[in-house]
Amino acid sequence: MRPCTSGGFSLIELLFALVILSFGLTALMQTHIISAKTLKSTKERYHAMLIAQERIDQSLVSRVFRNSSDSICRNKVCYAVDQQIRQTEDNQSQITIEVKWRNSIMTLSAHVFNN
Repeated sequence: MRPCTSGGFSLIELLFALVILSFGLTALMQTHIISAKTLKSTKERYHAMLIAQERIDQSLVSRVFRNSSDSICRNKVCYAVDQQIRQTEDNQSQITIEVKWRNSIMTLSAHVFNN
């Protein structure tokens, strides 16, 4: 009678393969977490830029240049918006919009010729 030899994997080989697979899946999950945080930060920065651009557009269309401060909440994030108007020597107004949220700040400026 011939001895029974199986061509399968031993238990040690299977455990070693599972350890390697678990390291790979852990690295993949870490990459997913980092990309989700980056996406959230990018969305917040995008909304801050939109808020600043809307404020500059409103000032340019209404031709009302005054300092103001308020807050706007979008997508569960509150943004503090400061609008500063400064007159320059060459008959221009400089509009500066500063948007703050969490630990970030975005500043957008525009120069307007006064008529």
